Amino acid sequence: MSKRSFEEFSTIASSSRYASALDHADALLKAAQSLKHDLERLGKHEDSPSHENILATLKRHNALILPAAQALSQDETTNVSEAPESLHKIQRVHQEKKFSGSRPQTGLWIPNPASLTKWTPQDVPSRDVLPPLPPALDPVLEVASRTHAGMASGLGEMGYERLEWIGDAYLYLISSAFIYQTFPKLAPGRCSQLRERLVKNETLSEFTVRYNIDKRARLPTEFQPGGRPSHTGAGTSASKKERKKILGDLLEAYTAAAILGDPDGLSRVIPWLKLIWATTLKREIQDEYKKPVTQGYHNPNNGEVGSDSYTELPPKVVLNQAIGAKGVKISYRDEGKPKTDKNSGLPWFTVGAYYDGLGESNLCLGYGSGLSKKDAGEKAAMKALESKKVIKRLQKLREDVSAALSNS
Repeated sequence: MSKRSFEEFSTIASSSRYASALDHADALLKAAQSLKHDLERLGKHEDSPSHENILATLKRHNALILPAAQALSQDETTNVSEAPESLHKIQRVHQEKKFSGSRPQTGLWIPNPASLTKWTPQDVPSRDVLPPLPPALDPVLEVASRTHAGMASGLGEMGYERLEWIGDAYLYLISSAFIYQTFPKLAPGRCSQLRERLVKNETLSEFTVRYNIDKRARLPTEFQPGGRPSHTGAGTSASKKERKKILGDLLEAYTAAAILGDPDGLSRVIPWLKLIWATTLKREIQDEYKKPVTQGYHNPNNGEVGSDSYTELPPKVVLNQAIGAKGVKISYRDEGKPKTDKNSGLPWFTVGAYYDGLGESNLCLGYGSGLSKKDAGEKAAMKALESKKVIKRLQKLREDVSAALSNS
């Protein structure tokens, strides 16, 4: 988008206000229907739903219902006469706009740290349904967020490029905060890999399609299904990679429009992003809250006698404590060639944990997979510790052998 089109002029038409009101009404309706569906489902699974479950359901949905209702209220107070049907009002985009009961926006909104809380299992949806799309209350930004530069034909009409740029920055900041809060023990490299999964074009483009943003977007013909026809019959069509990039850009641009559209935009977008991203990192979030099988095996800090401070031991050490003995060897072996992780494209290693000794030979205790052999080995040890029957049998075997040696 040209600098002039974003910073100097924008066009506001009454049709844009009408479309905006319809979008906000649709968002409120979908949010209310989603709440009703979840409450009905809760009643089917529980004869008398607990107070906690009801509150959790209301809290999850009210984060989107209340902003949608506020958006409709804002539409009501907006002076539609500012944009007569026969005329377009030209205004400076950077000019301060006053909102009912709020201060004018004079800069970019910065997330409140208190709103960037960690994911919990309650944030992971029980079914594959996305929360309603938060509204973009500024009709100029809303139209611009779905307009390709090649389609911005009017005087000073905006395209989505600058919105996409700042939206990308917001997504990086918000996703980083969620990951940092939720996974306190995760290495920086793995944190970056999780963030990449959230903000990559494959993820964002999927959300764009599921919210039907692509169907309302104003894109050149080559990005539309079938491409641009020609007299020769060959035509031109964007590649799948190019189209995926455009669809990802659209979500970034819409996110920025929803944030910058009014002072409460950011407070609506953050919980929305938290919920839709929870569907992408569902397994990782649930795993973070699992009760560790290493619980009960602790190592006093610095070996100090009487210390009440303990640190968790690595699963391999715990496994060795649980079933290790003189004459026993626990080994970790590669299981075939590394595959490719579908999320990161990096090598995906699989390692098996094996037990030899006390009459057992080549006993497989469990398998684990990860982005490194070390991680895969630790997961194999974790899997072994989850096999309670095998662990108890080997512990009894160790006790029997020890007792026999003592009596001999």
